Amino acid sequence: MPEAVAKKSSYKKLFSNTVIFAIGSFSSKILVLLLVKVYTTYLSQEELGINDVITQIANWLQPIVTMTISEAVIRFGLDKAYDKKKVFTLGNIICMSGFAVLGLILPIVTITGIADKYLNGYSLLLYVYVVMSGLKLVYSTFVRALEKVKLFAVNGILTTFLTLVGTIVFMMGFKMGNTGYLLSIIVSDGLSVVFLTLSARLWKYFDFHRPDREMLRVMLRYSIPLIPAQILWLITNSSDSFMTTHYLGQGPNGILSASYKIPNLVATVYFMFGQAWNMSAIMEDDSDDRNEFYSNVFELNQCLLYIIAAGCLMIVKPLTGLWLGPDFQSSAQYSPILIYSSVFSCFVTFLGSIYLTSKKTMRSLVTSMVSGALNITLNVILIPRIGLYGPAVSTLVSYSVVFVIRAIDSRKIVPFDLKISKLITNNLVLAAMVLIHIDRYNEGHAFSAVLLPGLFFVILMMNYNPIWKMLRKMLPARIVRTAEQLGIIKLCAIAAVIGLTVWISTLTDGWLFYFTFAFTLAVSLMLNNRKVVYASAAGLFVTAMFEATAGAAGFLTSFVMLMIILRYRRRRDVILLMLMIDICIGSYFGIWKATLVVCGELIVAVAVFYRQLARILRRLMFGSRQKSRRAGNVNRPR
Repeated sequence: MPEAVAKKSSYKKLFSNTVIFAIGSFSSKILVLLLVKVYTTYLSQEELGINDVITQIANWLQPIVTMTISEAVIRFGLDKAYDKKKVFTLGNIICMSGFAVLGLILPIVTITGIADKYLNGYSLLLYVYVVMSGLKLVYSTFVRALEKVKLFAVNGILTTFLTLVGTIVFMMGFKMGNTGYLLSIIVSDGLSVVFLTLSARLWKYFDFHRPDREMLRVMLRYSIPLIPAQILWLITNSSDSFMTTHYLGQGPNGILSASYKIPNLVATVYFMFGQAWNMSAIMEDDSDDRNEFYSNVFELNQCLLYIIAAGCLMIVKPLTGLWLGPDFQSSAQYSPILIYSSVFSCFVTFLGSIYLTSKKTMRSLVTSMVSGALNITLNVILIPRIGLYGPAVSTLVSYSVVFVIRAIDSRKIVPFDLKISKLITNNLVLAAMVLIHIDRYNEGHAFSAVLLPGLFFVILMMNYNPIWKMLRKMLPARIVRTAEQLGIIKLCAIAAVIGLTVWISTLTDGWLFYFTFAFTLAVSLMLNNRKVVYASAAGLFVTAMFEATAGAAGFLTSFVMLMIILRYRRRRDVILLMLMIDICIGSYFGIWKATLVVCGELIVAVAVFYRQLARILRRLMFGSRQKSRRAGNVNRPR
């Protein structure tokens, strides 16, 4: 293959994998955004703080119990020099061994009461949570190693749907609080493992009779240094939560937990890209243009992160009020510093991929130790003195220091261009936006309403060009022509109008959105534009979910679906109508009555459509046999 074609293929594969992972992750991330409102409604500040601590404990236990074997599964699974069956088998053996050890230790910890302050009676659920999440991580990672990225994306969408159903049933229906939150994740993770096993036929990769001991040593030698490395990163991420609980209590920790919601948007974008990047970094490790490939990808990555972080800094206060509600409005004081720190967190993760690809995981451990030690030390010093600003500042300092260390060290392995001048300039502008926020909260200056959009525009103008060059190669020609005809100024103006619309809608409790979607729905029904009709109906449902309740959203959407049925008379619209009615019943009359209604609907559906169901079952059960018989008849000599 010519060098230019190979290079273009590398970028295209990275982009296509990023898009596929984004599709798989997008639904789950959107769900997280939507469920934040549910969590802040059905959980108090104290319960949200307990929830955060339990989740952090599970995150700490997972790398220890699984021995971070998922990293070895993706690294050696993608490497053609190793047998995938041996890699997956050893991954399962290591996980099961860790689960057995945890099953022995956790009851002892519970009985002695050592961690009662943090476990809060959730020991059994914590154990099942760790087991299910650990298995899901290993199985989904191995699917990526098989390069079945589309299946990985479908699994992400399925897990999202199952989590949503679990949240509705356990939290909104049975009002189970934190227990319901944990159960919704446990059930979705468990069913995800079953789905991946059946879809990818993973049982073919089990071979427990003769595990390769030499391969086991190779994988453990790679993954064991990553255990303390991941724990130290978790200490950097979660010591804020534990030390805030220790010094200030559960209530302030709930505020701190809410402060991380918007910064996590920045990390979410990198997470979508990072999954594809890890695969590309491993597969391009031996290529001739590796250094140039790293340079171009890092520049694109940092440009995108700067724009997203600056956008979040510009709207952090109104977004907090809209998304988290008035009880957590004070979290907007600390979010700007955490948004800025998330940029360095993503940079550090990018540089860490160099250690993973080159199998120099010990360097990842050493640099992570610096981050953990620095974060804990600063938390001890700052939290008692400056309150919730302490964990935010300690997180920013620890990430930025480790970024500098890794930038120097990792470039000894892969000497790519960091674009130092761009790095310095953009960070100065982002730091200025953070300082404006701090000054506004302390002094109440009104100039921030002008300065913040101005600085965002500066960031945008400095960084959009590399992103646009990459998108021009990937997007359809019609979209490229339209965007180039409009120009960057008009596109920014359109984005500003959209932002202004969202802000006005927030001030009017969503009535602008209601009017806009209702007007669009009426016009599209008259013009018979089905895509816009369904998009408008979905917009009304989401608006009602945000501004009112699930019951109100279901009632409004039920009325809309009646109009759509009268217009199109489709069977799928009837099913959607019944679903909205079930949501209304569950919201107003309780989950048990809604469950009885659903059971009745299923009985009626089976009675009415039994012939179609029988045909579908016959096709599923005997379709492959019939195909093989037909193929045999075709191939049989006459």
